[in-house]
Amino acid sequence: MNNNITDQFNSVSKKYDSQRRYFIPCFDDFYTSCLPIVNSLTNAKRVLDIGAGTGLFTQFIHQQRNDLHFTLTDISTDMLAVAKERFAGLDNFEFGEYDFSAGPIQGKYDLIISALAIHHLEDEQKASLYQYAFDALNDGGVFINADQVEGRTPWFDNYYKSNWKETVINSGLDQQAIDGAFERIKLDKFAKLEPQLQMLEQAGFSETDCIYKYNNFVVMVAGKNM
Repeated sequence: MNNNITDQFNSVSKKYDSQRRYFIPCFDDFYTSCLPIVNSLTNAKRVLDIGAGTGLFTQFIHQQRNDLHFTLTDISTDMLAVAKERFAGLDNFEFGEYDFSAGPIQGKYDLIISALAIHHLEDEQKASLYQYAFDALNDGGVFINADQVEGRTPWFDNYYKSNWKETVINSGLDQQAIDGAFERIKLDKFAKLEPQLQMLEQAGFSETDCIYKYNNFVVMVAGKNM
């Protein structure tokens, strides 16, 4: 993955969580809409969070299912350090550096999650990662990708991006934080929603859908042999 991405997220690691609600207008629904599906996976044991960052998405899952074993991976060591602090003292957590653009996922899991990470990949890399996720899931397993997508048409794409920028500018954050956010979005490689659902189907997932959408914030869910 691009070294600029690693550097950008290393630099913001300490402030990342405190800024999330300002950058995600639909924060609560974005992170919690998948929880009923997670709770339905009564036989699940192992969870992998790819591009886990500070472990924010995992925290929402853990609050509902503290019986699961969590593996958090990220390319940013500084972000992972924050995640380790977040879950310090818990024996059902492990952490590892992993560049999800570089190759297959090691191990087998019942749930694979990712939030606001996969949009940093080129479309071909997204398709490859979806295949890696499918291959790493046990039968009956679920992949959840909470991410941002390109608008279906240029007008909607421009509207979503302009609306988000206006929200951030008026958020009350200091100018340094705002400038940092606008700098990071230059690294984004959004793809449309429907082609990504098709990528998931082509990877082999038998059930795929978008269960939540607010402007360009979406939650995609894919099930393997359910």
